[in-house]
Amino acid sequence: MIRTLALTPCSAKKKSQVPEPALAADLGDPERREQAKARLAEHALPAAEMYTGRHHRLVMEGVRAVWQQWGREVLDLAILSGGYGVLRADEPIIPYDVTFDQFAGEALSDWGTMLQVPDKAAQLVRQYDLVFLLLGGSYLAVLNLPLDVQDWVRQIVLTGQDSMELVPARPNLHPFVASGAVAARRWHVKAPHVRGFLFGRLCAQVVQHGPGLLEWLYYHP
Repeated sequence: MIRTLALTPCSAKKKSQVPEPALAADLGDPERREQAKARLAEHALPAAEMYTGRHHRLVMEGVRAVWQQWGREVLDLAILSGGYGVLRADEPIIPYDVTFDQFAGEALSDWGTMLQVPDKAAQLVRQYDLVFLLLGGSYLAVLNLPLDVQDWVRQIVLTGQDSMELVPARPNLHPFVASGAVAARRWHVKAPHVRGFLFGRLCAQVVQHGPGLLEWLYYHP
């Protein structure tokens, strides 16, 4: 069976709403991070349950449908968080208010390095055959592609037209425009939600036709 992973961004909207969520100053300092975790412990949730943005909900609807029909071993989920870096779906997190979009240039690179984003993403992605990167903008930039992974790890990148330049030409990197005004008009959804919508459609096809579809995609990206 093809080992498959989807890496999706976090969202600003969160299920646990608190007056004073953890900020970059908290999460960027080890001591303050522990203090924030203690202060907000009762509001912690698994990462997959914390986010409530429309893109995340579309992705989760698709992933959960695959899990229900074929089991969790068919498709894994990870989340790229502006506050935590690379998260497993079941990893507990506290409410926070940090996104990669609030950083630019060297500040984005420094924050991503502090969170060990490229290294941890590579460590995770190496465990799979097929990986969907549902990322754009600063969330794709912070990965600093190409990841240090084996050549046979196939990575399908669903991103926006303005982020295509962030995907270098590599045999195992396959970028597709899946965001922006043109894609939104084609699929009749809001531009920021196109990636989640398309991935949800793919999940529906896996539910209907079985995990063999993912193996077909591995050989025909």
